[in-house]
Amino acid sequence: MGLERLRVAVAVGAGALALSALLAVTGIAPADTDAGGGPTAVVKTLTRADGGSSVQMKVGDVVAVRLAENPSTGFVWSTDSTGGDALQLVDSEYLPAADGRVGGAGERSLSFRAVAAGNVELRLKLWREWEGDKSIVDRFAATVRIVRRTPQANSDDRR
Repeated sequence: MGLERLRVAVAVGAGALALSALLAVTGIAPADTDAGGGPTAVVKTLTRADGGSSVQMKVGDVVAVRLAENPSTGFVWSTDSTGGDALQLVDSEYLPAADGRVGGAGERSLSFRAVAAGNVELRLKLWREWEGDKSIVDRFAATVRIVRRTPQANSDDRR
């Protein structure tokens, strides 16, 4: 059993490393920075209690979803659908529980940047990727309404 847990831990770590490399290669900034390197705040964090709810945000804003997860079981939260191209995954991070026990549960934080206006259904699934859809044991869904940012008046325009 110890060897199997090590394999899962290595697979999870390799997945996180691959995601980081993909973000670096594609030029997608992590959720806490914008493309220019400046800070971008998460405007809303959704939890299990927010399942089925609706949230409004502006293009450029970031929404995070934090859900309980124990990756040592092989079950990991991942994106099932972001409703097209309006939401873009910018970060997926496992946050261990405060007690830090090996094999203990923690939370998965998935951050999405709104890149286009529209109404989308954000759907996540808890599954073992290598086993396919038959392994899905839980789902999360929320409606995200994305609106365009309104242009701010420039001081030079007021003359």
